[in-house]
Amino acid sequence: MPTYPIRRRPRECKTCLPCRASKVRCDRNVPCSNCVKRNFTCSYGRPPPAAKLPVPVSAGTASSTPLQPSFSSLGISPSYDASAPPPPPTLRDGSYAPDQTIPSSSDDPDLPEIIDISQEEWDEINTKMVAMEQILGSLHSMFNSHSSRKRSEAMTIASERKSSTRSEGVYGSNVLRTGAVHLGSRSALVDILDKSKGSEDMAQALPQEDLLAELALGNESAAYPFVDLWSSDPYTFNIAGVCAVLPEDEQCRRFLSFYKDIGAVLYPVLPDLDALEQKTNRLIEGRRRAGGVYKPDANGLVKPFGMDLPFLSLLFAVLASGCQLSDLPSADRELTSWIYVSCAYQCLRMLNYVSQPTVEVIQILLIISNVLSYNMNAGASYTLLGMTERMCLVLGLHVESTGFSLEEQANRRRVWWTMAFQNSHFSLAYDRPSITMVSQPEIPFDRKSMPGHRTYFETLCRVVSLALEVLRSRMYPETQEPRYHEIREYKQRIQHMIAEATPHLRNRDQCRSLADHIERTELRLHSSYLVSVICRVSLDRHAHLDDQRRALIREDCISSLIGTVDAFVELHEINSHCSRSWISLQRSIASAFLLVANHDGPQTWELIDRLEKVLTDHVYADGDAEHNNRTDSARHLSSSLLALREIRETFRTRKPAAPPVPVPGQTYSPVILPSPPSIDTTPALPPNMVTAGGPMLPMEDWGMRNILGRVSDVMLFPSMSGTSPVV
Repeated sequence: MPTYPIRRRPRECKTCLPCRASKVRCDRNVPCSNCVKRNFTCSYGRPPPAAKLPVPVSAGTASSTPLQPSFSSLGISPSYDASAPPPPPTLRDGSYAPDQTIPSSSDDPDLPEIIDISQEEWDEINTKMVAMEQILGSLHSMFNSHSSRKRSEAMTIASERKSSTRSEGVYGSNVLRTGAVHLGSRSALVDILDKSKGSEDMAQALPQEDLLAELALGNESAAYPFVDLWSSDPYTFNIAGVCAVLPEDEQCRRFLSFYKDIGAVLYPVLPDLDALEQKTNRLIEGRRRAGGVYKPDANGLVKPFGMDLPFLSLLFAVLASGCQLSDLPSADRELTSWIYVSCAYQCLRMLNYVSQPTVEVIQILLIISNVLSYNMNAGASYTLLGMTERMCLVLGLHVESTGFSLEEQANRRRVWWTMAFQNSHFSLAYDRPSITMVSQPEIPFDRKSMPGHRTYFETLCRVVSLALEVLRSRMYPETQEPRYHEIREYKQRIQHMIAEATPHLRNRDQCRSLADHIERTELRLHSSYLVSVICRVSLDRHAHLDDQRRALIREDCISSLIGTVDAFVELHEINSHCSRSWISLQRSIASAFLLVANHDGPQTWELIDRLEKVLTDHVYADGDAEHNNRTDSARHLSSSLLALREIRETFRTRKPAAPPVPVPGQTYSPVILPSPPSIDTTPALPPNMVTAGGPMLPMEDWGMRNILGRVSDVMLFPSMSGTSPVV
């Protein structure tokens, strides 16, 4: 068999033609230095083609075969005349003729013009190419089958989600009946509602009224929180009237002390509390020199008692927060804090804060938003926080910037992460996306911070960062539930964060002050709640989990819910003022209802009893006042307290007595539960709950559906039209 030459593509000519002919080095200039010295005409390009050379055919290589693709795998038999000359090679460069001659061996002396391949080598190459083609074909078919199966599964899941209300969440009317309020499908309320949907009759029996009162996520009061107390004209500012609202010196220092000792620990917005106290003393001293009455400055500057308006607004916001945490009567606390919020906002209006935001303005708005939340106006707080979040974007707090000093950078980061703390809680509670989770600056670690000595704020920021990561993974409704290994990884990361905290955040014995105890308990509450949110997929009966993994994740979820409620109760035992923190209160109530709906055990009811005592302390702080004369927060907590008591009593009448399960390090008082009465003698039993389609339901099934129906009734659509029952 003849041997066919394999012609190589001519290399690109980089030297000029005279240097190439002379076989000297060319510097490739135009003209080059050699042509300038010798007065040659310097030109570049290909040399003129030489005469065609005959293709040599070696008789000793008759056994060689041409190097060409395998046609046997394609079912095509190549046919060619062995004695005929080979066809001219097709060159890739279209600028040269197809009959271009091969470069002479003088150009590339080390490269042969003809490459000979033996029959054995060619057969081996051909066999490998056929095997590779078979492998690629099998991989292609495998990928096609896998992708088609995934598409069918995705379409099935999508159709199931489209047919389920969990894909779109829950909609309900607000207090004023002005529009629908949306909650995402991953909120705690939807899990409780889904738990009660074991019967269509029960689902239809649930009243479709208002939304979220029992979870402290709605507006309890319809009053505008930022009303002008001095004038109805939006273009006038009565700075003298605002300054007249400032409390007496001693009362001002007391409110400031409550804020420093409790408020700033629960929600650390301000980085330098000593500077705040010094400026407050300067304002008090300036007021004393002015005779206690504001007088306009002679130069036209608005500086009440020698301080600027941003500080005056910040001071009113701090006083509002400190007033909420003080030992004043409940009605005085709520009214006074509301007045201080109006004063703080009046100063912000004078600053034109919407068009000219500053970092100090962001701090003021964050404190005001927290105050509004505790006054059971979470809807207004959520709206205000959205505007605050966009102001942070205007100032660029969501990105790193080297145009500021190290102190300013740390302050900007701190403001962003304190905003993210509130925003992440709202996003988890409502299951609503937020732009906070898209971009964040670095956590403001201290220069001396190290593992094992991370401060409370640094550790809390790390927990918030993980919460934002979880929210980012939920950004799209079609996102699948987190997998088992992802849940375990999230939990291990939280445990690692706690292990790197300072000793007093990990061990009660290391706490030396009230602030240490508050920080330790708050960190336990928030970290436990985040773990319960991550593991809450195990409570969803629609989740795609096998029984073994669902049981493991569910155990972690239940223990985290127990830890959240227990930490809140311990916070109240440390200091009764500390349990007025809105975020801690809301998370504990939601965890309590989730725990009741999913874990019926002695430890659960022992915790519910302890939580009832905490809520009772808040509801009856004003004594035996009538329900309508109580504060908004007391009225709200009274309905939650009533719901917990009704659920407990119902369980006691439906469940037999069971011995408590001892837990190391804790003691539980046994709950005596009487034997369940007969179904026939129960007057409050609805007929459609006794028989579901004919056969009578078991006692446990009926009791669970009835209790969960009560929970959903109270939590999802509480009645706000008239007077609520007094607890």
